[in-house]
Amino acid sequence: MTGTLPAGISLTSNEHGRRFIDIDHPAVRARVALQGGQIIDCVPAGQRPLLWMSPVDPARPDTALRGGIPLCWPWFADERPGPAHGIARTSHWQLRQAQVDPQQVRLVLELPEQEITRQLPGEHWAVQVEILLGASLSVTLTSTNTGSRAQKLSQALHSYLPVDDIGNVQILGLQGAGYIDKLQADAQYRQQQPIRFRGEVDRVYFDTAADVQLLDGSADPLWVQRHGSQSVVVWNPWQDKGARLSQFPAQGYRHMVCIEAANAGPDARLVEPGQVQRLQSIISRQQPLAEVSTTK
Repeated sequence: MTGTLPAGISLTSNEHGRRFIDIDHPAVRARVALQGGQIIDCVPAGQRPLLWMSPVDPARPDTALRGGIPLCWPWFADERPGPAHGIARTSHWQLRQAQVDPQQVRLVLELPEQEITRQLPGEHWAVQVEILLGASLSVTLTSTNTGSRAQKLSQALHSYLPVDDIGNVQILGLQGAGYIDKLQADAQYRQQQPIRFRGEVDRVYFDTAADVQLLDGSADPLWVQRHGSQSVVVWNPWQDKGARLSQFPAQGYRHMVCIEAANAGPDARLVEPGQVQRLQSIISRQQPLAEVSTTK
């Protein structure tokens, strides 16, 4: 981005040299890591944080940050050879737009073409992430096939959400949905009740665009809306796996859960030349308004 940044937006670096966009706006305080294009902090005015970030992650350059919303692109998990969750999490993104109004801040970051060419030989993409920060948080990952042949795409907005205690958590909205259980050799089941946590959970729910509500026993439930997504990942590593994760505190599993807007599993996409695929997650402490039907 050329020119002066709007008031309340600044470029900073930590003691290790990792670069960030810091937002200090009357409506919201937030931080975005340029490497990874990843929002790692978002606190709307008068609210509790919308995201969880590991308190023991030193945020060194060339590492995947543990928390916030990592961008899993152009594959999810180990669906293709290469780094887990694709190349976007540690690639260097560029700030293209920064806009401010009284209610919110809008940032647009781009994954440079040369980064894609270097890491994905033979693939042709234009990739941007738009982050809207205010009373709620919206993240939209836009992928355009700029090549001459169809290209495979699976992805996720790997949202780490804060909870007071995972033992009190319920997730509502996915009752009746089918899911793939990654801990049971991809066996498929159907969710009958609200999701509760008594151990490690790693599931891909599919054929659902439902809003998801996160309750943790506090007075501040979280809502997750998704667009461009018929799958949602729910994950908590629990104690044993949490102990094996990098940059993850011993009791970290008790204070986070991931609810991820995705195009994963059977929701992976084949993007035709010129086609645009948008994946959006909106995280808020306000219940989404019901869509108004225009049919009679």
